[in-house]
Amino acid sequence: MELELPPSLGVYGNEKIAKDILSRIWGKRGVFTCTVANTRTSTIPGVSDAGDTPELTMFTPAADAEILISGKVSCMKGIPINPGGIPTPATLTKAALELSSMPYYIVNGGCEVIPYVPYFDMGGECGEKIITGKSVKNVRTEYEKGYMLGEMLARAYDFVVISESVAGGTTTALAVLMAMGVLKENLVSSSSPNNPKELKSKLVSEALKAAGIEPGELKDDPLRAIECVGDPMMPANIGILCGAAKSVPVIVGGGTQMAAVMAGAVALHPELVGNFFQGTTRWLMNDPNSSMSRIMDCISDSIPIVYVNVDYGSSPYEGLQAYEWGFIKEGVGCGGASVGAIIESAGRITHEDLEAKVHEIYKGIMGF
Repeated sequence: MELELPPSLGVYGNEKIAKDILSRIWGKRGVFTCTVANTRTSTIPGVSDAGDTPELTMFTPAADAEILISGKVSCMKGIPINPGGIPTPATLTKAALELSSMPYYIVNGGCEVIPYVPYFDMGGECGEKIITGKSVKNVRTEYEKGYMLGEMLARAYDFVVISESVAGGTTTALAVLMAMGVLKENLVSSSSPNNPKELKSKLVSEALKAAGIEPGELKDDPLRAIECVGDPMMPANIGILCGAAKSVPVIVGGGTQMAAVMAGAVALHPELVGNFFQGTTRWLMNDPNSSMSRIMDCISDSIPIVYVNVDYGSSPYEGLQAYEWGFIKEGVGCGGASVGAIIESAGRITHEDLEAKVHEIYKGIMGF
């Protein structure tokens, strides 16, 4: 019997593979992980809106982890917001995790600001600015530890959701995708509707030049590409994805940042294609200033995208309505967690349930 997708979910790409994976994990037990890390690339003015100022972007991953685990922020005052008071997508991730029974874990890929929560440590360090051409240390260690963690999670759960919180991560993703030759143009998104495409492209070409890499030169060596121009979330998440997907399906939660993770996994373990898909939001899929679908077409025609139809259009809060105007779109695995919650509940959790829960969490965090 073919699985009937609920209206809360949509599919882009290979629907046959999407339905095959979904039917294997429908109503089964999942686990959610979020890998947090910093790259100093986010402190370059204009690169990231994932924080009220470039300096505050260094606190965003830790603060997101704290919101998910303890419901409050310890590492900074207030909560991570974009300029203009738009709340972190962790509010939607938290809603999905509270509604579902999925356990959730934080993975420290390499943070400058350490979150005040328990976490799995991958042995990473905060990443340098990509324009140094030497951005990530301990890449091999992080990949290997991630792989072990993926294997461990796959023994205990029927599917694994991976995700990230890294300010500046679409710029590092673009650099890695270009170093690998997956992309020849800038298709990555931004947490702002005014995607600073020219700045990102300029930084990426400076980074590749500093590293002495021709675009496409590292097609088969994603770990080297990450070492030169990536960020510390990437090797950890490639490891978790590869370690888990040889045994159970994996949902790659996130936006264009996670494209670098998927491209890296495909280069290292092409045999895993067909056992993972991307879980994201309709906001990202509808973004006029980026193209997740075109990026995915460049990576593989056998990795479907399953997206959640959450809509904040009728929200009473302007901070949440802003998602409909092109702000944020994705992050902290909010799409993957939502898709995972719907799958685990066999469709009992709907996008309306998620929206209602977000309002409750948002009110609590903002003190309304």
